Amino acid sequence: MKLARTIPATVLAREKRFRLLTNIDGERHWCYLPNPGRLQELVFPGATVWVRSVDSAHRKLQWEAVLGYDGVLVSLHAALANALLVEAAHLLGIGGSWSREVVSGSSRFDFSFDGRLVEVKSVTLVQQGLGLFPDAPTTRGAKHMRELAEKGKGLVVFVVQRPDAEAVTFNAALDPDFAAAAMTAYRRGVEFRAFNCKVSLEEIEPWREIPVIIPQY
Repeated sequence: MKLARTIPATVLAREKRFRLLTNIDGERHWCYLPNPGRLQELVFPGATVWVRSVDSAHRKLQWEAVLGYDGVLVSLHAALANALLVEAAHLLGIGGSWSREVVSGSSRFDFSFDGRLVEVKSVTLVQQGLGLFPDAPTTRGAKHMRELAEKGKGLVVFVVQRPDAEAVTFNAALDPDFAAAAMTAYRRGVEFRAFNCKVSLEEIEPWREIPVIIPQY
């Protein structure tokens, strides 16, 4: 997936979840941050992010943060995970007919592949080679896990938008509710898979499948 042209900026402050105050070429600009996570290892005063100019009447902010840096380049755009999964379908051996934004019960799931519900989770937090999800508590994510557990089937795919994860696991220390719901889903037959991505200033592309470690309690 090709990325739009970006330029470096320095983070000055973060306002709530979706706004960054940055220094771009010596001028202060607010940037849209398309990620609800805490991103503490990526977004902090003095950190470098790469931003793009967005020319759209529907946008309140001219600039959007695209990439961060944590020893490697990291995509900050959580919503890219769905498109990356479509690109990685061959990598994971997922074929057949599929549809997007599928409503089941009281939830909307990202995809359905041959009738199997698929939920996609974007991962940006990696510690010592281990991808952790989530990096902020997610009641919506836990709800999805419980509904998949009730069905006893489905697929959860963790899309690690950086190249340095060797495996992925649930961030039980940060969000025990999500971890418990995910472990229940796993025990009842829900499949968990993951892949990481190569990231450069020009593009992000699915790279390799990596294991999902299910905690044992």
